[in-house]
Amino acid sequence: MKGREKHAADLDTLLSLDEFEHQWMAHADRPVAQYVAGGAGSDRVVATNTAAFDDVWLSPRGLHDGPADLDTSVTVLGHTLAMPLMLAPTSPQRLVHPDAELATARAAARHGLLSIVSTDSHFPYADIAKATPGRTWFQLFPYRSRADVDATVAYAEECGASALVVTVDASFAARRLSTARAGYRLPPDVDYGTLRALGIWRGDPPAGGRHEKIPVTWDDLERIRSRTSLPLLVKGVLRPADARRCVDLGADASIVSNHGGRQLDGVLPALFALRSVVAAVPHGHPVIFDGGIRSGVDLAKAIALGARAVCIGRPYLWGLGLGGQRGVERVLDLLRQEFSDALLQMGITTVAELDDTFVTRSCRHLRD
Repeated sequence: MKGREKHAADLDTLLSLDEFEHQWMAHADRPVAQYVAGGAGSDRVVATNTAAFDDVWLSPRGLHDGPADLDTSVTVLGHTLAMPLMLAPTSPQRLVHPDAELATARAAARHGLLSIVSTDSHFPYADIAKATPGRTWFQLFPYRSRADVDATVAYAEECGASALVVTVDASFAARRLSTARAGYRLPPDVDYGTLRALGIWRGDPPAGGRHEKIPVTWDDLERIRSRTSLPLLVKGVLRPADARRCVDLGADASIVSNHGGRQLDGVLPALFALRSVVAAVPHGHPVIFDGGIRSGVDLAKAIALGARAVCIGRPYLWGLGLGGQRGVERVLDLLRQEFSDALLQMGITTVAELDDTFVTRSCRHLRD
């Protein structure tokens, strides 16, 4: 929503992520709005990712050991986060604001959080990492050849990435029908700075915005692991057996995700997979959750079900579109307030206390 930012004071009148979504969707160009909102096929999974949280109920304790200072911080792969939240890789962020990933990464860093930056970033990753030293992870898409993958890994390390996130669930083009019906085409001011820096892309970006990838194999994952000393995460894990094999190949953490419902119509909602993946990996192996978080209460539910931290994608894009860095920060403020309130209302003062004794799962798919 370039050129249509809300005044900073107006952002403070938005009291939920739903309100951010409604405001941004009402003002954004329709094709861009549909690109952000849409999923694969019927879009059903986008809605189900969010609706899955309605089947999880919080069970607070009324009595506790006495007042104490609330601490919402967690540690993930050596990084202390002010709350168990990260900003997922999304692209191209230039669609919603000229400052794109620079605004997003700065907002995350200012709030003591991490931003995961896509290979498809508008600005070169080197610029983003320099602007927020030590506060970004690099998300790897495997483009063109395995030699290019090796070069991308080396580039991420040289730029100062704190971890490498390999996305394994988006190797093939998706049938995004609602996006196609809206007539989405990549605007001319959107670029792919990281791909240009790597020499993978030199001409004009394709109208649909997609560059061809090579499918990620188990051998590829093993190869990437052997070529970097950075912490390695695998994003797009839904099956327990896959999670275990990722651990065996040296992955340091797993991200449970169905790509926001954007790749496969009818895929398992991410929340339904969380408990089985947590149960499949060794104790202490961090499992990060990505898919459908729309409030601090949702965040609390995901942590109680075993996630070490969660990622958000669309919600911070709404904030970015409405107010650039200030809009992203306002979204993060809301989530911090809601999460803090949820912990206090449940009689909890540290995230470590939040376990599955504080939730009741009414849907059969969520049971152990």
